[in-house]
Amino acid sequence: MKEMVDILEIDTEEKPKLKVNYFFKIFIIIFISSFYVELIFRYLSFKSLYDVEVIRIMLFTVATSLLISFVASLYREKIAKILVFLFSFITGLYAILQLNFYSFMGNYMSLNAAGDGLGRITEEIKTFLTYIKPIYYLCLLPAVLIIILFIFAKTILIYEKPNFGLMIRRLLLMVVIHLVSLSTLYLPMLQNPNQIKDNKTLYQKPTLIELSLRQFGTTRFFIRDIVYMFNPVEENLIIIDKEDKLEEPEKPDYTRFIDDVKWKKLIEEETDSKIKNLHEYYISQRITPKNDMTGVFRDKNLIYIMVEAFDIISINEKLTPTLYKLYNEGLSFTNYYAPKYSCTTGESEYIALTSIIPSSSVCTPNTYKDNDYSTSIFKLFEKKGYYNTSYHNYSDKYYERTILHKNMGSVKFYNDDDLAIKKIWGWPSDLNLMKEALPHFIDNDKFFSFIITSTTHFPYDGDGHVGVVLEHWDKVKDLPYNVKIKRYMAKAIELDKALEYLLNSLVEKGILDDTVLVLFGDHHPLNMEYKYLDEASPYDRFEDFNIDKLPFIIYNPELEPAQINKTASTFDILPTLANMFDLDYDPRYYVGKDIFSDEETIVIFTNGGWITDKALYFANGKFKKIQDIEEDYIITINQKVNNYFTASDQTLKTDYFKYRFKNKKSIMQE
Repeated sequence: MKEMVDILEIDTEEKPKLKVNYFFKIFIIIFISSFYVELIFRYLSFKSLYDVEVIRIMLFTVATSLLISFVASLYREKIAKILVFLFSFITGLYAILQLNFYSFMGNYMSLNAAGDGLGRITEEIKTFLTYIKPIYYLCLLPAVLIIILFIFAKTILIYEKPNFGLMIRRLLLMVVIHLVSLSTLYLPMLQNPNQIKDNKTLYQKPTLIELSLRQFGTTRFFIRDIVYMFNPVEENLIIIDKEDKLEEPEKPDYTRFIDDVKWKKLIEEETDSKIKNLHEYYISQRITPKNDMTGVFRDKNLIYIMVEAFDIISINEKLTPTLYKLYNEGLSFTNYYAPKYSCTTGESEYIALTSIIPSSSVCTPNTYKDNDYSTSIFKLFEKKGYYNTSYHNYSDKYYERTILHKNMGSVKFYNDDDLAIKKIWGWPSDLNLMKEALPHFIDNDKFFSFIITSTTHFPYDGDGHVGVVLEHWDKVKDLPYNVKIKRYMAKAIELDKALEYLLNSLVEKGILDDTVLVLFGDHHPLNMEYKYLDEASPYDRFEDFNIDKLPFIIYNPELEPAQINKTASTFDILPTLANMFDLDYDPRYYVGKDIFSDEETIVIFTNGGWITDKALYFANGKFKKIQDIEEDYIITINQKVNNYFTASDQTLKTDYFKYRFKNKKSIMQE
């Protein structure tokens, strides 16, 4: 009987202490390891540890650690240790993937779009793994230390089954800490008034990935990203009053008249609130007037070339004389930027063809390939009777262009199989691309041809694409730059030969004067260290957004050469060309603006940062003035940019233009 009493005394006095210790020790291990990963990621990504956001991240980490600790404490030591290790390993691995994804692709990743990004990485797995910097492995240090701890301190965790009351108290603690952490989304001291989205909205809709990682940390962003996948939240568009509209042009013939009678009737009859809201948003936008550049290319042909990794360093008088000629004898845009979105090349192409902001939660050209694209540049030229085609010397492996381009208005998209592209030691040549593509369109009366090159694609080290590089190595081997720059330049020479062939072919056909060449880049050379680009560049690539500052060229021998200094981006190309070719288009449907108009252009980056002629705004909420600005200028542009993101997202999800132009035969004549 005495032995039984002793046992009962232990049950009522000793074991609660052990129960608390078991749970508490698990919590301490998880919290320290998780918060360490958050701090390492934050330092490596944003070079800051002392921002007020760290308070919120710490509280989120406490809340998550309590949850994992509660679950782990329900099990015996072996399973609990496995759960603790797995959580630490997964959080560390996720942080490494985010760091390296940014290093490799130029952006952080969302799980929604990860399939397409990981597909590219799988193809380039060797290159991707080599880009993991040794310092990134610090994110896995807690997982390693936890293994060591559990091996050499086997009794550090002693399981005891918790009683019901203790479990309730722990659950209440979790709820309280969770609510406290959520309250930080509303606290003014933890809210940047210049932030493009307030923290509450960002938490519900974490589509600005970099800003979400900065504000919430990796683990909480990971959780919110998953929640958003299954429970997407829609934002409301805010119709900005036209009180600040541009003054009417002095010359009456510059007014762009668009009859909205049928559109207004469509709005009145619309019963879907989302579609109606988009109608009201688009019709409220400014109609950009015509200008001196309107119609300068009327009825000319257009060869629209997206150059893979087109960078300012590729323009060299001796090595790439054709590029040099086009840049110096055409219109060159000195403040042009190519923002990188989640699917890099595919979404830069998408922007150039639609002037719509891609979704950050999916790979837009694949997910929305079946949408209606009545406002695409293909459709605009189609209405003018042009023969539209598109070409690429690679397969549809990453982007389903065969479907997408057809829906946009291309008669046919020709890939590497259609063109019988020959490869130089496994990699396609742009010269071969031009030779194969030209016969498909050059004899047509009026043509619009969209060409996507590939020779200048990474890798720029090792033995990647060695054939193209070796062919021109003698010309670049003595350049005073890193070997990666030399390899890039060797590839650029092949691109230059393709452009030389194109120009010569147009001359031989006698149609060069009647043809416009437009060259723009999808992004800077990826997987190229910025310091190497900086050494070879004429401007500081580390300053502000200069890593994304690329060449943009419009060339026609009849046009007077000029440098255009106005801030511009890929979004602005479509409306600019539509104006220069005097196409039948409505400027209100596009994020971009005609560069030659008086309308303010805004370069919009995937993280919410932006550039205008007056200021630069960074994702962390800081900004830099270029000119004197009004007190509310930053807030005003932020609201515009926010609307662009929201309108583009809703346009894609609702397939808006299908409803806008559902009676195409009558409405498209407006």
